[in-house]
Amino acid sequence: MAMAAAGEWWEAAKATIAAYTGLPLEAFITVVAVIAGLYMAVSGSVARPAPSPPRRKGAEDERTLERLLPPVQLGEVTEKELGLYDGSDPKKPLLIAIKGQIYDVTQS
Repeated sequence: MAMAAAGEWWEAAKATIAAYTGLPLEAFITVVAVIAGLYMAVSGSVARPAPSPPRRKGAEDERTLERLLPPVQLGEVTEKELGLYDGSDPKKPLLIAIKGQIYDVTQS
């Protein structure tokens, strides 16, 4: 019964399309497909989405600099004193000695 209703609906749709357009169903579907394809091609090449605004790196850099501790001047430091700056205390900078020079590597 459903097949008969579907067949009747299909025939009614074909007759309606032929009455309104004067084209057979196959020609009408072809014309609609060509128009849809042209629309997609033209709208895709002409109407591109606007580029997103560039990110402000300056604001991020400023926030990072605010969080960093200022450099510490220690002067002459013994090996034992330098061991206190090993990074275990978050309030003290992380220092490293290379060939007699002491470097603050907290920010690295």
